[in-house]
Amino acid sequence: MPAVRLLGISSALPLLLLSWSAARAGETRASRTRASGTIEGTIRLEGAAPAVAARPITRDASVCGKDAPNESVVVGKAGALRNVVVFVEDARFAGTPPPVAGASLDQRQCRYVPHVQALTVGTPLSVMNNDTILHNVHGNEANAGAPPLTVFNVAMPIKGQKLPVPMRKPGLVKLQCDAGHTWMNAWIYVFDHPYYAVTDDSGAFVIADVPPGEHVVELWHEPPDGQGPGVRAIAKVKVVDGKRARLDLTLHL
Repeated sequence: MPAVRLLGISSALPLLLLSWSAARAGETRASRTRASGTIEGTIRLEGAAPAVAARPITRDASVCGKDAPNESVVVGKAGALRNVVVFVEDARFAGTPPPVAGASLDQRQCRYVPHVQALTVGTPLSVMNNDTILHNVHGNEANAGAPPLTVFNVAMPIKGQKLPVPMRKPGLVKLQCDAGHTWMNAWIYVFDHPYYAVTDDSGAFVIADVPPGEHVVELWHEPPDGQGPGVRAIAKVKVVDGKRARLDLTLHL
């Protein structure tokens, strides 16, 4: 009996070693797959800022106020440009990108908050109404040269109401309110990869975990006059594994 046990152990050793080697090889391949770098930078306005005026409130002034701030162009210190969507145009992502945690769209004093955001396909967007009046959130595709096809359309008559709206396909979505609040608008850019960012008050952005290589980066900004699918520009950048690539650009509106 002892000889049999020893023989069994000896016979299993090559299999154990083979499994260990395969696991190590898998870890090495996964490590190579995870190789990535970061793109970071600042977007500034080129030239003078377009003149944008506050929009008159024509309905429900007791809730909405007297004037609606025009958020189509938000410029900070030294020309820092807010709400620019920056993304890797030639990005390829294997599988389904993870959903954005805590994604939301609020309606406060007849404004959409945030005004511009970017999400991944499959993200459940929590749409909320914090006003005591009826709102309607109507999202339309905003593609150049194409009709504005409806992506989603939800009525929200109750203060505190919250509805999950899944982002089902990539693309640019423009929001409007069909309940008489014609000044309300916002934008959602949906991606099938996680390589994007939206500039903050200082015009800064960071895109992490980008695969190494030469990439084309695209900028998108909403149209200052509210007409059309917006302003775009492209740039090239080289991403090196474990490094931070700097990309400071200006955008003419």
